[in-house]
Amino acid sequence: MKKVFLGVFLLLVFLSFAAFSGTKFSVLGIYTMNLDDPDNYADVFPITYFDIGITPNVMLRFNDYVTLPSSTLLYDLNDKTLKFKLPRYYYLQYKIGYDILLMFGKFKFRDYPYDLRSDFSFRVGGFRDDLGDKNYTLNPMNMAVGGYIKPFGEMKFGGAYDLENKSIYAYAGLDDRYTKYMFYLSQDNRYNKLSASFAGYNSIKWSRKLITQLYYGVGYAVPSTVDSISEITNNISDLVKILPSPKIALGGKINYYPVYLKGLMYYNMDQNNENIYYLDVDAATNNPSNKTWLFEGRLGYYLPRPWKMELFFQGNSLDDGVLTDYITNYGIKLIGEDFDLTFAMKDINGRVDGEQKFVMSFTTWTDFVITERPLTRILF
Repeated sequence: MKKVFLGVFLLLVFLSFAAFSGTKFSVLGIYTMNLDDPDNYADVFPITYFDIGITPNVMLRFNDYVTLPSSTLLYDLNDKTLKFKLPRYYYLQYKIGYDILLMFGKFKFRDYPYDLRSDFSFRVGGFRDDLGDKNYTLNPMNMAVGGYIKPFGEMKFGGAYDLENKSIYAYAGLDDRYTKYMFYLSQDNRYNKLSASFAGYNSIKWSRKLITQLYYGVGYAVPSTVDSISEITNNISDLVKILPSPKIALGGKINYYPVYLKGLMYYNMDQNNENIYYLDVDAATNNPSNKTWLFEGRLGYYLPRPWKMELFFQGNSLDDGVLTDYITNYGIKLIGEDFDLTFAMKDINGRVDGEQKFVMSFTTWTDFVITERPLTRILF
């Protein structure tokens, strides 16, 4: 069974480069240059996306974080062993507009009303989990299935099930363009915990100049080990007990052109270490882990497009202050399209060791279109 699956996998990859339609290879390049640290001067993090269009709605997808390890595929050919790096994610996707999405394979299951992680380097509320085939066995019975549906109006229902460890994820709520409310519940059998969260986003345009935004998340988690889905209800009472002890993120933006004020506050109300909700952190120097509270504020000014300037300040309950006991870092940032240049009083790059105060970051996106039409429209 495994050999057959491996053969099909290689055949698909080979044929896709040769004649498959609707096929595109894309590269997202994330570049960071630490201008004041010659020993860690540059960091390059490429992400690749290889999409094979089978029909207008069905796609075979391979995504990879190129510089991170995944696994190696070995294939014997003419007394030689060929080695291929397996992509980090590989899955079959069925999608109809923004109303239906279905995935099968090894994929990142994600949903959140507002992307706090990309904006403030950490997230409370929502899902962002790797599901399926943890050990890269390529066994279909170790994969995951997931997706969402919007059956009427702006109501959205989603979920996923990991065949390998029987983890289950579910969410439901309102998914409008300017108003989003979503409830999330998961039983994660990989890390043996039951999690619940709520997250939302609201945006109101009061006038041509005045726009306000509000984004927030609340998270809970308790230890939970179950052998079947029906046993999950036995641990719901443990979640109810810690309702007074959430981990909370609350932020917003007041935009009155050409200036704006933006910020985020985090508070951990759990004093007894009963709430084990996972904080999804991405190289944050203002890291909420093991802290009671945290905040970040930004005062911005719109320059001629696409530029804007921000003054920012950060604080938390653990690190030493630089201005007062409550402000642990501050600086200035020049922001353009896919580009930013930051100068701070303390370390501002959590991706590498050492202290980097003067950092330039930019991203690039490159598409290599192999064929424009889906496979079925060429073959049939």
